Amino acid sequence: MSQPFVPIDIGRVAQVLDLLGEEIEELGQELCSDHEMVTRHMTHLQAIDRIAQHQHALADLLRAECMTSAVQALGLEDLAARLRDHRN
Repeated sequence: MSQPFVPIDIGRVAQVLDLLGEEIEELGQELCSDHEMVTRHMTHLQAIDRIAQHQHALADLLRAECMTSAVQALGLEDLAARLRDHRN
């Protein structure tokens, strides 16, 4: 038997994405305070920043009145392409 439909507040989902993005940014900043860490793991630290950017962009997208326009305005072409391409 299937579960009853529970409406999801998209605004709250966006808020959670923003909060997670902020947590990831704080983690990245903390790691960047260690010069040796930065030297050894620059690519990984950049990936942490990229994840946070994507989370904030997805949150903005969920809050947008027109998602089509919001995807075009993302500024993160790799994320926009993934959202437009239904195969990924």
